[in-house]
Amino acid sequence: MRHLTSSSVLRYALLLFIFAGILSCSKDSDDPTPETPSDVVGSWKIAAMTVSPAYEGVSDMLPILNAVLGNDCLSQIKMDFKGDGSISGSAPAACTTVVTDNDIVEDKSTWKVVGTKIQIKEGSDIAEYDLEVNKTQMKWSYDETEDGVKYKYTIVFNKA
Repeated sequence: MRHLTSSSVLRYALLLFIFAGILSCSKDSDDPTPETPSDVVGSWKIAAMTVSPAYEGVSDMLPILNAVLGNDCLSQIKMDFKGDGSISGSAPAACTTVVTDNDIVEDKSTWKVVGTKIQIKEGSDIAEYDLEVNKTQMKWSYDETEDGVKYKYTIVFNKA
């Protein structure tokens, strides 16, 4: 029987949100090039991962994921959106047993804003999310239908 480590749980949780977004989006043949709105540029930390309506009674997955991990490392991951359209990520030294910087963002990942959407390109995959952003908070949202129920998933970031 395979034993899941906290690192595996974190990786699966992040992949769940990212891949659900990728699968719910159409592919874009153009490489994302920055159309930099100044509010996106900067460092961000995950503040919430919500679903509406609540899924099996849960509306914010972040506290549950942090509890499973036994720490708040998921909330401490810092994503850096640079003005040149590149993305990098880092985790505090205390979280290196849970996540490494290589697990956060794939090398050469990029971002761009197109209208009211943000596109994230990791390798050949492009995920697109509805974007709301101001100087202190950024929200990425996407819709997905499961078993006939339409859910809205939102990842909330606070400026680091």
